[in-house]
Amino acid sequence: MNSQQNQLVQEPQSSQSQPTCSECGTHEPWGLSSWCPKCGYYPALGKCVGQPEPQADEEEKPQPQTIWELIPEWGWILGLGVIGSIGLSIAGRFLTQNPAELCLWTLTQATAGFLMLVIGQFIAYLYAVSKSVEFGILSIILNPFKIWRPTIARFPEGAWKLDMTVWGLTLTVGAFAIVGGFEFNSLFDDWGVRKTANVNLVSSIVDQAKQHEGDGAEDLEGALNDFAGGTEEEMKEKLPEEEGVTGKLPEFDCLVVGYTTLPDGRINSVLLASSFNKRLVYAGKLNATDIPAEVLEEWQQRLPGLEQFAPFVKVNADGATTWIKPQITVNVASKGWAETNQQLVKPKFVSLLQEISVNQ
Repeated sequence: MNSQQNQLVQEPQSSQSQPTCSECGTHEPWGLSSWCPKCGYYPALGKCVGQPEPQADEEEKPQPQTIWELIPEWGWILGLGVIGSIGLSIAGRFLTQNPAELCLWTLTQATAGFLMLVIGQFIAYLYAVSKSVEFGILSIILNPFKIWRPTIARFPEGAWKLDMTVWGLTLTVGAFAIVGGFEFNSLFDDWGVRKTANVNLVSSIVDQAKQHEGDGAEDLEGALNDFAGGTEEEMKEKLPEEEGVTGKLPEFDCLVVGYTTLPDGRINSVLLASSFNKRLVYAGKLNATDIPAEVLEEWQQRLPGLEQFAPFVKVNADGATTWIKPQITVNVASKGWAETNQQLVKPKFVSLLQEISVNQ
């Protein structure tokens, strides 16, 4: 009896010591099943059933080693575009040669940047509306950042929308903060648009021309009135009480009445006339060294063609002088009229004015 009990005890112990599956080596009992409950091995077929075929280990992606590798490709493109936009603004600030070019660059860059900003924002809004009904047309203004959530959720697909918007914003801000061409009046400088001489000078030229023309004075007066924009009486009513001041020195409009030359024929100085007490009087001269090179070159070609026999206004000038027709007007800066000789004190060239047509 004892030997039978010992045999029954040893049989389960021996069965527990042997694995129930030769494939995976598990000791888990199969019960009524004909295959291993763990790996699905079916001895009759000699393979696993009901389990997916073993696959090769997936290739592990390399993990980022530096902070630069954490930045996605679209982030690099966005950042490089921002740097390029800032560089363009800096180039505009230092490469423009005069205020007119600076102002034109500012307006062009700001306009292009603003259009990019508006287009990018509107495209993001359209996509947000297609994904949710919570966005309305006012969301572009009231929730400018919220409408970007659906677009950002699809990154990197559609990242170009964010690029366009951010680059446009950078260009717009850079145009005003870095380029800074706010002198919009300078757009009309050096572009062939010249101001007209003031009514004070034109009125004095009319009176002076009457003395030269005699019977034809009325026609001449009418022509000059058309140039100035009114009758002589109207012009006199509009005469300013004082000369305007730009910067440190007042400015005066003058008529070029003659010029002197060096032995080689180059212009040495030009003689000016201006209105003093509503009369056209000799106002002094501009030396060639005080005249811009491009203006001096233009006068070198034009003044000989305007030569006439007598001066348009009485001038006390030393040396040989070539008199010209009353046509070219200029704007000069000076401290004012000298009390001794009633001439402008050291006039300095400022700009050319529109020319006058006087038939003598």
